[in-house]
Amino acid sequence: MKRLIWCLVAGQLGACAPMLSLRPGSSATPTVSDTLLVIDVAAERALDDAVLAARWRLLRALDEHAAGRFDPARLELDGAYHLLAAMDDSPGLNEVRAEKRQAEADAVADAVERAYLAVLPHIERLSPDSPLTLLLGELGDEHLEQLPEDTVPLVRIHQVSPHCDLPIDANERVAASIHFFQTRGRETWTAWMRRSGRYREIILPVLRQEGLPEDLLFLAMIESGFNPRAYSRARAVGLWQFMSATGKTEGLTIDHWVDERRDPVRSTKAAATHLRGLYKRFGDWRLAAAAYNSGTGRVQRAINKAGSRDFWELDLPRETRNYVPLLMAAAVIAKSPETFGFELPEPEAPIRWDEVRLKRFVHLETASRLLGPEADLRHLNPELRRPITPPMAKNYHLKVPPGTGKRLLAQLAELPASDQPGVYEYSVQNGDNLWTIARAFGVSSSMIADANDVRGDGLIRPGQTLYIPVQGGRPPANGLTHTVRSGESLSTIAKRFGTSVASLRRWNGLTGSLIKPGQKLTVGNQPTRLVTTNRRVTTTDDRGRATHQVRGGESLWSIARQYDVRIDDLRTWNALPGSLIKPGQQLYVSGADEAVSIYKVVRGDTLYSIARKFGLDANDIARQNNMSLTSTLLTGMELRILTAVD
Repeated sequence: MKRLIWCLVAGQLGACAPMLSLRPGSSATPTVSDTLLVIDVAAERALDDAVLAARWRLLRALDEHAAGRFDPARLELDGAYHLLAAMDDSPGLNEVRAEKRQAEADAVADAVERAYLAVLPHIERLSPDSPLTLLLGELGDEHLEQLPEDTVPLVRIHQVSPHCDLPIDANERVAASIHFFQTRGRETWTAWMRRSGRYREIILPVLRQEGLPEDLLFLAMIESGFNPRAYSRARAVGLWQFMSATGKTEGLTIDHWVDERRDPVRSTKAAATHLRGLYKRFGDWRLAAAAYNSGTGRVQRAINKAGSRDFWELDLPRETRNYVPLLMAAAVIAKSPETFGFELPEPEAPIRWDEVRLKRFVHLETASRLLGPEADLRHLNPELRRPITPPMAKNYHLKVPPGTGKRLLAQLAELPASDQPGVYEYSVQNGDNLWTIARAFGVSSSMIADANDVRGDGLIRPGQTLYIPVQGGRPPANGLTHTVRSGESLSTIAKRFGTSVASLRRWNGLTGSLIKPGQKLTVGNQPTRLVTTNRRVTTTDDRGRATHQVRGGESLWSIARQYDVRIDDLRTWNALPGSLIKPGQQLYVSGADEAVSIYKVVRGDTLYSIARKFGLDANDIARQNNMSLTSTLLTGMELRILTAVD
């Protein structure tokens, strides 16, 4: 019998085969195909680790299930399920996923779902993290708890339903759904009600403003358990579990940088608009809720087939048939918990924040460091898919802890250029493709494609301007490198090059502090900000003006960044009618009263000593060379020195 259970759960993953149990001392048990344990070590490490972890949790769950320990099996499957959901949720992993590797992840996901459904009949309770979508899909009429012989549950529903602004039907299926929450789903209902405190002050005002029933709050409970990071295997996301197409139809931004299905405010407004449209079409909140779950077309076809608009008579998917009564059950219990044997939990504190309007994008790690360890910006901004705000978005509104907005803006304004993330403009040259450009800038080709709305074919054309965001403070491809010597550590190297251990780890993909002699590490930026050119600067014109020879891939924007001047000044100095420049063109990069000199660093130099030589401020030299005052100067390094012409 055990062997049969394991084979049924394995399903699509292959024939049953014997293996050693994962627990020492237990007997051998049959398991899924050996292909579950095959890992492509040459492929992307992050994806491998996630799939491997999910596989092992699945195997442990199968082992527990075969031994009759169903609650431990459920815990392992909860872990595997959410590992797979997080894997689908990660944009970084989605970018590297090839067809074969996607098939591997899907095979594991199928096995996890099959195993979960095999465990469900044997467990007495669910956890708040159990995937309710699986339960909705599998609990048919024969699984729902039958109505007790007396009519007390129906009487209680009749007593409480007038206090609800959604229609509540006193029938066997609603009573059975209440009984589910009273038994296996008790912990789930209690945890969700506690969590609802975070979002009530967001959701209820939107529902009131749209003139919708306030009890639609509990639709978010059934959909996501009030978890804005919830993710279903059907690719639904957020508090309201929007599919991508529906979310975009309702005006939500879903791209490389942002997924507003996770934004509690924007997604709630979109859900309200969507629900209002469904009610306008069907004229009944039962049918509107059913359409929210399974789609407008499916509900309409069921109505046409049945010749009735009575939800309870429609031939709908099992998930939807369970969804609507569970929604009614959640709402009626919340109205009078004591009537149904519940104690209303203390709600969690509402999420509160201030919003700051950013003039340029910022790295969340940098902003969190400025605000202090209590500032959890990822929690306040769940819509952000990357550790930075969208580079191309002007005036992006970032949520920060209450009372910290003005301080953050002031601190960001004082950051040296070397501590700020950068966006580069690149003009596509003949022979370029996304891969070669990405390699030059040290980023992924998919990041460039997404940031510039390049289509799936990756087609770019000469002369096209691409925006290249460099994330996480990572230096471009021409960053300074250091070969590790015997006895050196990350700490000593960080001090030598005026950076932090955390930056060294991030730039070099290190998870710990282990390094070895001979290893090459990226340790910071070159003095120039542009990564695709070897720029040459002269100061030989008869009026003392600095000139720059345009190289392939440069733009007025990138040249202005190099020389810390304004684009309008470049246009004025060079009598340019627009922004068009071409390789080989000579541009003035200073006015007639300014000159740029190149100073080569010698042993013992500091920014302060160099500033004294030229009668300048060290802060100005640091700013002109995109450095900080604490940067270590290396012998032979060239610095730009902007001086006045006498």
